[in-house]
Amino acid sequence: IVSESQALIPVHQLDVLAGVERAALLWADSTTGATSFHRSELLHAKCFAVLSFFRFINKDLSEVKVADVRAWRERLEERHKPATVYARISRLSSFYEWVMKDPTLGRFITINPARLARPKCPKAYQTESAKAWSDEQLKALIGVITKRAATGDMVGLRDRALLLFYVTTGMRRNEVIALRGTNIELKDDGLIVWSRVKGGDYVGREVRDPMVCAALLDYLKGCDRMNVIQSERPLWTRHDRAGQPGAQLTSHSFDKNLKRYAGEAGIKDAHVHQTRHTFARMVAEQTGSMTETQDALGHRNLSTTRVYVNRIMVKRDKHSRHITARLNISLNTPALTDEERNG
Repeated sequence: IVSESQALIPVHQLDVLAGVERAALLWADSTTGATSFHRSELLHAKCFAVLSFFRFINKDLSEVKVADVRAWRERLEERHKPATVYARISRLSSFYEWVMKDPTLGRFITINPARLARPKCPKAYQTESAKAWSDEQLKALIGVITKRAATGDMVGLRDRALLLFYVTTGMRRNEVIALRGTNIELKDDGLIVWSRVKGGDYVGREVRDPMVCAALLDYLKGCDRMNVIQSERPLWTRHDRAGQPGAQLTSHSFDKNLKRYAGEAGIKDAHVHQTRHTFARMVAEQTGSMTETQDALGHRNLSTTRVYVNRIMVKRDKHSRHITARLNISLNTPALTDEERNG
């Protein structure tokens, strides 16, 4: 569909999938900011959504009908959750909107079939992955992984450090898994994690708990990778049966391991994202403050935090003692005189 000069030509002159792939790459690149958080992953997700539809339907761009997208939607709904279905069809819709704006191809495609077949946007954080674990569940989960780590198993040592990173910092799934050696600054009293967060900001996060730092060092020393600190190499890697490091670990691989650990701990349907919701719950209960929880999560809007934490169980009292001390009052009042008692 798209030549090297980015000019669109009639679709019937090109192989469908080859043409769609070239167009999808251009669309994804032009609609994704150069500084977007995890840009490469966004580009892949966008192109994957478009190409998977055309592989399914095996039709030319101009031949696609609303019924075709609905058929694809039904197939997606058999295999995926509502949020995934909505995201993929939304990306296909965005692709069509982009193509229709082209002066050449727009003459052949005058309707966006994906927009008419797209489901309603599911409510945020209404799935199992949005449910926080209880303290008891989290203790059990850490216990299962620690038991494996105690044997010197590299995967166990790595996954224990990873889980502690997630639940003690509240960092997002991709923020933790994408860490490299340059993102870690070791300090005498802990460490600082530098990373680019959602929204594009580059921030440092202090982690003062010694257990988190110790777990990371146990992992890196165990696989002889201490030299990764302050390097551009990935912090988390795959390990073969002999414990030797390999390619960078993906969040999907860790999520798969987490589900297995959770099953051993008696927890059903575990997801990595639950670590962030669990962090939010514990911060909210500890501080009794929605704004402090918002700051800990790095949310720009308090309304987002309110979805994570529906209500604060007990709002912490930070003022009453200061107020009574300032007034210098006491319940030990002097006894009334006879005149005061008799009115």
